[in-house]
Amino acid sequence: MFCVDVAINLPVKSLFKQFTYAVPVELNFLDSGWRVVVPFGAQKVEGFVVRRRELAELTQAAQEKLKNVEAALGDRAWFGEEMLHTAKWLADYYMCSLAEAMRLFVPGKTSIKRQAVKDEKGKLLYYAYEERLKEKTVLAYKITEAGRAALAVGDNRAKAQMAALAVLSEGEWFTANDLLEYKVSAATARTLVQKGLAEVGQKRILRNSYVNPQKRGELFTLTDEQAIALEKINASISQRDGKTFLLQGITGSGKTEVYIRAAAQAVEDGKQVLMLVPEIALTAQLVKRFKAWFGDEVAVAHSKLSQNERGDVWYKMHTHQANILIGVRSAVFAPFENLGLIIIDEEHETSYKQDERPNYHARNVALERARLTGAPLILGSATPDLESYHKAITGEYEHLRLTKRATGSELPTVEIVDMRKELAERNFSVLSRKLKQALVTTASEGEQAIVLLNRRGYSTFVMCRDCGTSITCPHCAVALVYHSAGEAMRCHYCGNTAEIPTECPTCHSRRIKFFGTGTQKAEAELMELPEVKVLRMDQDSTAQKFAHADILSSFARGERNVLIGTQMVAKGHDIPNVTLVGVLSADSALNLPDYRASERTFSLLTQAAGRAGRGDKPGKVIFQAYDVENKVLEQAARQDYDSFAADELKAREMFFYVGYKWYRIFR
Repeated sequence: MFCVDVAINLPVKSLFKQFTYAVPVELNFLDSGWRVVVPFGAQKVEGFVVRRRELAELTQAAQEKLKNVEAALGDRAWFGEEMLHTAKWLADYYMCSLAEAMRLFVPGKTSIKRQAVKDEKGKLLYYAYEERLKEKTVLAYKITEAGRAALAVGDNRAKAQMAALAVLSEGEWFTANDLLEYKVSAATARTLVQKGLAEVGQKRILRNSYVNPQKRGELFTLTDEQAIALEKINASISQRDGKTFLLQGITGSGKTEVYIRAAAQAVEDGKQVLMLVPEIALTAQLVKRFKAWFGDEVAVAHSKLSQNERGDVWYKMHTHQANILIGVRSAVFAPFENLGLIIIDEEHETSYKQDERPNYHARNVALERARLTGAPLILGSATPDLESYHKAITGEYEHLRLTKRATGSELPTVEIVDMRKELAERNFSVLSRKLKQALVTTASEGEQAIVLLNRRGYSTFVMCRDCGTSITCPHCAVALVYHSAGEAMRCHYCGNTAEIPTECPTCHSRRIKFFGTGTQKAEAELMELPEVKVLRMDQDSTAQKFAHADILSSFARGERNVLIGTQMVAKGHDIPNVTLVGVLSADSALNLPDYRASERTFSLLTQAAGRAGRGDKPGKVIFQAYDVENKVLEQAARQDYDSFAADELKAREMFFYVGYKWYRIFR
């Protein structure tokens, strides 16, 4: 008999210690990494086995106080050695409990379910514990030894049954749908079961919301820069040296093609690939391209999947039934049988940072998993995070550059419109006259446009014109945003909603006015333009499971000619017919109280501008701003990242930021 140290999976921040439990004989297979059910106080809870050790290491008094492990969850250890090391590192680096860190690696809700097991008379025998994740099963058929013997002898009078047995002999379990593909009816299968020539059971079916087959399309010839980058990455994959690459390429330079070719090399070597994307909106297009190349080897994970779908995805990766996982930041915790390559697309995005405890950054977790597995890590972006860029130019990362568009097209021309002059000339619309004209011209010529306004809702705040009181959220103390859909005000931090007030809560005045502009209001103005047909893409319009993909597919098919939205419309999309991009309030985030405000503004503007002119037609971009002399806007207009980075790093060096040592934990 031995004992195990268990991290208790409860949402209690103070549970930093592990608790020791005795292991009964029937569970002597337990080892580090297993999920278990243990008694904790008056309840039975889930725990993670951290360490196995001998009882002799404890005093006799300590041994006598031990409680037994109640049950094991699953049929194998969930945490491999690498996952367990990563969890311990994460707990230490981000100062959280080990259970909090390990919980991240388990899909869905981690609570357990108790089920009473009774005898024929209804007497309680014991309680069985199982996880809440449900496996999807269907009836399936399997050949028996008697069936194999009958097949060997043959029977000309039962040709259909012999044909069915021949099919069943080629595999393990066949569902009714599987048999229909071989023209074997369910009636024939049932007859075989009745005769004892086959047995019936349950076969697990893995849920997959991305089953639509994709055509591979033409094979692109790599540019010289792409070929050089790919050669270095492939060498690292073969050597398993865990090298980190910063793949910096201008918008449209073909970074995705490098990702696909590198993933193909890893899969060919028998390894698995993890690819992280910052937004669910980007998964649809990437999934199509990867599925066209790799087919069913691709699995997808994001927050719009159900708990059980996510569990099936984790199972696929854990059992090597899928070789490539595409997902948002939480996918970095997926269990891999043989991880051979990690890719982080748009690595500069802030969405890779988890705002809730534990406050991890997916890039840092990926770096640790790459170190432990020897898998190379590709950080891809047109506007890299300055921390990554600094490490690349100082030699810590290998710097790969793509300086030309893969199609040979030129970068779009950018014009900055001064909104102060628009106001002076009595234009109170959120759209400048130049942008209005450009949108109408673009629509009339059969081309498409993207308009970015990084603020959803209709009006950004509601204020009393007499006393100046702004209606705020009672929980967050931030201004409530008016949404025309549902005629309500909403907090974008906690989700709290409130009715539109008829009078001021402070002075009781009825002079309530809506100020500011969100995507809903801008959409209404766009719809008034001739020949303009608008689609809106923001958090409000993409609540449904596949809303992102549906909106983008509709836009790509040309059903609408203008797509307006928040930052999710500004990155990753490759739609050749988009020739115009308009950015409203391009300078709005420059003065936020964050030393990274300039960096984030530059990235967003550069990424947005890169959506234009990716096909055969030249692109045009219009930035609307008030602070038109701001150097960041000028650099973004030129897409001059090197100049921006040099200025920003110099400024940060003055404030001792450039080393990125002491504050890294907060990223």
